[in-house]
Amino acid sequence: MKQFLTLLLIAASIAYVNAQAPKKTVKKAPVKKAAHEAHKVEEPRKDNFAVMETQEVRFKGTDEELVTYFMQNVKFDTASIKANAEGEVMLSFVVNFDSTVVNPSVVRKFGYNVDGQMVELVKKLKFVPAKMNGVLTRSNHMISIPLRAYANE
Repeated sequence: MKQFLTLLLIAASIAYVNAQAPKKTVKKAPVKKAAHEAHKVEEPRKDNFAVMETQEVRFKGTDEELVTYFMQNVKFDTASIKANAEGEVMLSFVVNFDSTVVNPSVVRKFGYNVDGQMVELVKKLKFVPAKMNGVLTRSNHMISIPLRAYANE
């Protein structure tokens, strides 16, 4: 038993000394380029996944102008006005390269025959299209418009 403990102590000591010893690093010799490659300028990689610049879809005006546009153009029926209906409509649509809106759909409904009007109103809007690495791209976009029913005069 005494010999076993002595061997265990020696093994632990060796492991400790090895752990404390500085690590040796082997330097690799620099790779020499061929004479015809020495003057060659390296071009940046054109990978699919190297995105350098992106710009999200956005409305050409401010958010307040967007909400005001919908509030001024939506027509509330008498049932919604009597009920003092409040809520929001969430719309999803695709913005094309030329700033046009296509495939609008209602994600969250307001009701009172307002949802169809909102789809028609959003089709008339122009948005700044998304960009990826300076190239215009089609992009899906969602907006949420708060509404409160009142009589248009």
